[in-house]
Amino acid sequence: MFTQVVVHRPKDEFRGETVAFLQRVTEAARVLPGVVEAVVWAEGDGERVVLTTTWESPATFAAGEDALFDLLQSVPYDEWMREPLDVLLLDEIPPPAA
Repeated sequence: MFTQVVVHRPKDEFRGETVAFLQRVTEAARVLPGVVEAVVWAEGDGERVVLTTTWESPATFAAGEDALFDLLQSVPYDEWMREPLDVLLLDEIPPPAA
């Protein structure tokens, strides 16, 4: 498995728009081949909103991320965010063989 984690720190006045946008991203991602899960998370104090997408493999992520590119480019991140996005690309470490 392969997971992309994108941490957003929206300005208070753009939190609602950020969450709504990320929910549209998850809807679009969930129909792509190789996507296992796409979820929006919020920290309790609301400072951070996190998008996670889990893919079958790094290859399916590479093949599918272009389908989301135009949607992702439509957001005025400089206007909406307090600071740049944090992006993590995580390869699963399988458990040791028994």
